[in-house]
Amino acid sequence: MNNATTFCALLCAVAIGCNRPVATAPASNPAASATASALPPIKVTPITPVRKTLIRMVEQPGQVEAFEEAPLFAKVTGYVQKLWVDLGDAVTGPKYDESGKLVSTGQVLCELAIPELEEERDQKLALIEEANANVAQAQAIIEVAQAMLVSSQAKVAELEAQAEKDQANYDRWKSEAKRVAELAKSGSLGQKVSDETENQFRAADAERRQTTAKLRSATASIQESKARVDKAKADLQVAQSRSKVAVADVERTQTMVAYGQIHAPFDGRISARNIHVGHLVRANESGREPPMLIVVRIDKVRVVIDVPEADAILIHDGCDATVRVPSMPGMSFSGKVSRSGWSLNPGTRTLRVEIDVNNSNGTLRQGMYVTGELKAAVRENVLSLPRSAILVNDKATYCHTIDTTGKVQLVPVQLGIQSGVDVEIQQGLNGDEQVIGANSAAFKPGQIVEVAGPAK
Repeated sequence: MNNATTFCALLCAVAIGCNRPVATAPASNPAASATASALPPIKVTPITPVRKTLIRMVEQPGQVEAFEEAPLFAKVTGYVQKLWVDLGDAVTGPKYDESGKLVSTGQVLCELAIPELEEERDQKLALIEEANANVAQAQAIIEVAQAMLVSSQAKVAELEAQAEKDQANYDRWKSEAKRVAELAKSGSLGQKVSDETENQFRAADAERRQTTAKLRSATASIQESKARVDKAKADLQVAQSRSKVAVADVERTQTMVAYGQIHAPFDGRISARNIHVGHLVRANESGREPPMLIVVRIDKVRVVIDVPEADAILIHDGCDATVRVPSMPGMSFSGKVSRSGWSLNPGTRTLRVEIDVNNSNGTLRQGMYVTGELKAAVRENVLSLPRSAILVNDKATYCHTIDTTGKVQLVPVQLGIQSGVDVEIQQGLNGDEQVIGANSAAFKPGQIVEVAGPAK
């Protein structure tokens, strides 16, 4: 290869090097440095890193959502009998005292007519009356059985006394009959007296045996009366259980009938109405029926924005936020990040962030398009450079500095947050370097430059 050919090749290499993309740092190698040193000096006005406070603001579009939204469905099937509210009406929800006890229920929004349940309730109320009558009857039977038991016990006591008396009379005549028989045998008394005495003894014995039999019968009657009392008590328990079942059935039916009244779950407004008086509303067991009404809370709203993955790690609860509505020029609403989804949406790689905004005057409405500006990070007294001074090559970041001999140096730097056109320099610079701040990609490491003035 002759000298002319070598010179042409060198010129081509220089031209290609000058046409590199702005965002790409030039490769650092001895050949390139030698070529750069051969270039005529270029006048540059360098800059120095500046210490300042950087604030990373994240601005993303979003929308207004109701703080609470309740679609109201029917629990039971019935006809709309009364409709007390219409689209856009304000409603009041339940009220609680300081201890959390319910003071008043929410406003009745509509009432359903449910004839089948009402008839079932009336029928079960009648069953309660029947069950109560059976309980009263069982209690009366217990009282009768107990009275019979007391009577039987008294009869036994009477017969026991009579048995003692008859036994004493029996013992007397037995002894008398024996004595008289011995006297009659010895001839001291006549046979007639002996026979009469024997008859008295037999009569006393008969009375004793009769009383004993009655006592056995009365004792058995006591056991029978006790059994009747026990049975009556068991019947009472059965009647009381049936009464409780009947009451529970009525309460259940009453509860189902009460579902015919649809109450407001909280203070808010009716945002949708899908029913009219006379409509047949079915129980939403399949989840296919549209809601009868939708109630939204409006005194506070949620502003929802999706933050890209690059900024998601900087977002935390409590971040200051400003919400602007394009349809309301000049108006803004202040708030803070109240909560986030923490996990990113795998489809969009974004983080759902919610900002609670006071809306007591009802200015913001559900579905409004907004922009949310979040103060994601604040770095105080940090080194910074303009974004134009940073070069990127294979995901690494660099900047070009000028040493004391006027030679360009490629310095790797580690970046932090970006605030507007400024970028935080976390590592790589100490603050007194002269940095090429504009068109940095046009320079090569080792190139000689002429400093046109002091670093700015």
